[in-house]
Amino acid sequence: MEKRNRYQYPATFSEQRRFVGLPPDEFCIYVPLSLLAIFVNMWIFGPTLLIAVVGIRHLKKGRGSQYLLNLAYWCLPTSAMRFFINVLPESFKRHWVS
Repeated sequence: MEKRNRYQYPATFSEQRRFVGLPPDEFCIYVPLSLLAIFVNMWIFGPTLLIAVVGIRHLKKGRGSQYLLNLAYWCLPTSAMRFFINVLPESFKRHWVS
């Protein structure tokens, strides 16, 4: 019985991990900005949070849930992405396999 309960499988393929109802890529952006807006300065970080919400929703429209992570992998420097993705090669080392 314990071996069977060790693994959890999603009910559908579209079911994904969520934190406070947000996908992980949105959670990593919205939560720090909202905490800064609450504790530091609402007039600076409030509009920044609003722009981030609208911009991310616009970027992700019609795309998968990991689109922002893929976009960051291809556009950001390798040193910034080592924190999130450490098993993939650098994005500038692309080789076509034929």
